Amino acid sequence: MSRQRGVVLLLTLVLTMLLGLLAASALRDALVETRMTGYLSDGLLALEEAEAALQAGARELERAPPDSCKACLPPARPHDLVGPWQTTQTGYVHLQNLGISKRAAHMPDGQPVTLFRITAVSKQPQSRHVLEAVYAVADGTTRRISWRQRLRGD
Repeated sequence: MSRQRGVVLLLTLVLTMLLGLLAASALRDALVETRMTGYLSDGLLALEEAEAALQAGARELERAPPDSCKACLPPARPHDLVGPWQTTQTGYVHLQNLGISKRAAHMPDGQPVTLFRITAVSKQPQSRHVLEAVYAVADGTTRRISWRQRLRGD
């Protein structure tokens, strides 16, 4: 009879250890999911900040358009904010006058429009988002004709 009690004790210890491992695994999974939710939330907030900065850049474009530039390359490292940036309430913007075109996308052929590139960066440093849009200005109206999200290696 005393042998059986020893086996029951050993079996109980093994089952307790397995339940402890199962509980630890469940806690680890819950922690990972919580972190992922936080990263997703930060990313969405950064995207909203970048879009708001882009809209602030469009308002600035209507208020005081920049002069035409000679070599209008997009900002080389926008995620690191290298170069001339204007600060907005939700991020940073960089305005460039790309010049006049008669063949702008989503505009009537032959209509001369002035093209502007606006690059917007969110203020969120952990999950920084960069948006870039091209606007066509003709006859006092401003229209966004292209939009893209720039990734870290872009």
